[in-house]
Amino acid sequence: MRIATMLAGGLLTIAMTGTALAGPMGARGGFDKDQPLTRAELNAQLDKRFAAIDTNGNGQIEAAEMQAAKEARKAKWAERREARAADGTAKPAREKRSGQWAGKRGGDRPQMDANGDGIITRAEFGARALQWFDAADTNRDGVVTPEERAAHWEARKAARRG
Repeated sequence: MRIATMLAGGLLTIAMTGTALAGPMGARGGFDKDQPLTRAELNAQLDKRFAAIDTNGNGQIEAAEMQAAKEARKAKWAERREARAADGTAKPAREKRSGQWAGKRGGDRPQMDANGDGIITRAEFGARALQWFDAADTNRDGVVTPEERAAHWEARKAARRG
């Protein structure tokens, strides 16, 4: 499933993650886009990601922890790029974003910090992913099916176009 816009985001996003979760994240993030996703599964994944970033275990993500997670993510992406380049499966380089999307996210994911206090709580961390889930779960049964996910994705694409 793709929760990028999530986490997005998120994780997730991105994440969350983000987002991913948030964003929708495809098979990344422990989710399979071809399988139903329950709200409990999403919350469990968000808890896992939050705990991984909250290295001091105080139930909050401070700026230093977010920066460390960001650097670790960048290093992991660099390793993947190098591995793909070495085996010939590298994707062509994309141009830098410009225009309306450039810099929209800001620095260290300020959109996660809803109250602007510089600390991200677990509720703030998962808010966008759960918002996505609620929007995609059209029959409100607590499960997002592959069909609901696809319909939600198509509706978002259509909204961006028009």
